[in-house]
Amino acid sequence: MTNTAPLLKEVPFLLDITPLLLFIPTMLLISITPGMCMTLAMTLGMSIGIRQTLWMMLGEVLGVALVAIAAVVGVSAMMLQFPTVFNLLKLMGASYLLYLGVNMWLSKGKLALNNEKSSQNNTWSQRKLFNQGFITAIANPKGWAFMVSLLPPFINPNNSLPAQLIL
Repeated sequence: MTNTAPLLKEVPFLLDITPLLLFIPTMLLISITPGMCMTLAMTLGMSIGIRQTLWMMLGEVLGVALVAIAAVVGVSAMMLQFPTVFNLLKLMGASYLLYLGVNMWLSKGKLALNNEKSSQNNTWSQRKLFNQGFITAIANPKGWAFMVSLLPPFINPNNSLPAQLIL
């Protein structure tokens, strides 16, 4: 009978599965709580359809990935060292939320998106949807709070950072 444990320790791309098993339920619990991104996805899905909403969701996923990478590479440490920067980011996030609220209030609950079917308008609509998803994700205070406070403890500094982020 051969012992494979030493062999597994030599393979650099294998990661410790325990933090992942703890991270997944934590992430799911946080993700199911209502927030800006979920509300935007639901509203757009109902008003313009799932296909068009996928463009917003692509922007949102890339924005969340950017926030996660920033949290892991040191935003949380920077925020602790420079609380003024943290407060400025909080104010920017609050300003964006206020901007979204005023726009929704002024539109009386209707989204001001162009649903024209011409290819030129679809290109603009797709870009606008992507940008809306991306900006919503990077300006989402809940997303930043989650990533900055909960993600770094699940990262093992002894393992490959890119591999852990991908996983």
